[in-house]
Amino acid sequence: MAVLMPPDWAGAALGMWHELLQSASGPGGLYVLAALSFAAATLIPFSSEAVLLVVIAAQPQHTLLAVLVATASNTLGGMTTYALGRWVRHWQTPDAWRWAPQVRHWGAPITVLAWVPGIGDALVVVAGWLRINAWACAAWMLLGRSLRYIAVAGLAWAL
Repeated sequence: MAVLMPPDWAGAALGMWHELLQSASGPGGLYVLAALSFAAATLIPFSSEAVLLVVIAAQPQHTLLAVLVATASNTLGGMTTYALGRWVRHWQTPDAWRWAPQVRHWGAPITVLAWVPGIGDALVVVAGWLRINAWACAAWMLLGRSLRYIAVAGLAWAL
């Protein structure tokens, strides 16, 4: 059986994730949340929700601020992905993308689903590729992402 990655890679990745979560529980937690929420909205797959939960657990008095920081940073990261879609347009056509017909049909409102794992990044890249209005995409992404983070914060308070 072939090994696809070095055996120590997974341990190193878990160690790094653990350190990031620990730093999110410290005094600079909102900065860590901002950076990781931004990165999570790009093509880097990981959970910004986990970081939000750590920040809320460590600093419950800053729950609203944490939700605002996560939402704004994640939306900015999503717009970076949108810009990437506009940029790669020079090399391929939108018809090569599986999601292009749906995004073309629904327009900017479909980017409200940008937070959904597995399809969100594709929807945003294709929206950029199709040059759908950037401000409208930003507004719809902001709505979807804010509702997601509000739900996560609500679960944190409920538990």
